[in-house]
Amino acid sequence: MGKVLIIDEAYMLAGNSGTSSNADPFKTAVIDTIVAEVQSTIGEDRCVLLLGYREQMENMFRDVNPGLARRFPLESAFVFEDFNDADLHHILNLKLNDIGFTATDQAKRVAMDVLRRARNRPNFGNAGEVDNVLNTAKSLHQKHLSAGKVSDRDTFEAIDFDPDFDRSERAATNLPALFKDVVGCEEVIKQMQDYQTTAANMKARGKDPRELIPFSFLFKGPPGRLPEFCAEP
Repeated sequence: MGKVLIIDEAYMLAGNSGTSSNADPFKTAVIDTIVAEVQSTIGEDRCVLLLGYREQMENMFRDVNPGLARRFPLESAFVFEDFNDADLHHILNLKLNDIGFTATDQAKRVAMDVLRRARNRPNFGNAGEVDNVLNTAKSLHQKHLSAGKVSDRDTFEAIDFDPDFDRSERAATNLPALFKDVVGCEEVIKQMQDYQTTAANMKARGKDPRELIPFSFLFKGPPGRLPEFCAEP
């Protein structure tokens, strides 16, 4: 009463919930208590916030005590979209200043590429992902300093954010090498080379190549005919 209760990752309360014999009694008790105490009565001096990823939260409301969905209607939920590139770039600069580091312009471009790739994966962490990228960069920076690959102690280089940052420059020669021992893949190689050209041209114009080309590929075929890998450019 008179305070705010915040339950982060609230969808964890749905684990093994319900009427099954293996339901977690503690999680069930938490949900039942929330349902009993949160009545949305006018003037009630109580605030409960449930936080979590949208899909998992929707699944939880579907699977647990139905009274929960009535007290926290999804149609009035606050939905926070992922940060865009400009937001992430601003956050990156703020956090670089917080940790006392600078970064070259090339390093910042590489860091943004790393963040874009992370955004393609489920449960993108937004500002938290920037923290992860910087923590990894600090660890790599120390190794690169010791190895003499970078010289400035307080400045990140591109290699600190992604040791393989120049992969796109080597792609033209890497692609045929990937299929070196595979017979009959000429059409696949030609298609991939076309994708590479399109991606390079779009990046040069500051556009997102994902708008025009696929970025995940599935190789299918009979035994003995498939390359033993799958690629994500």
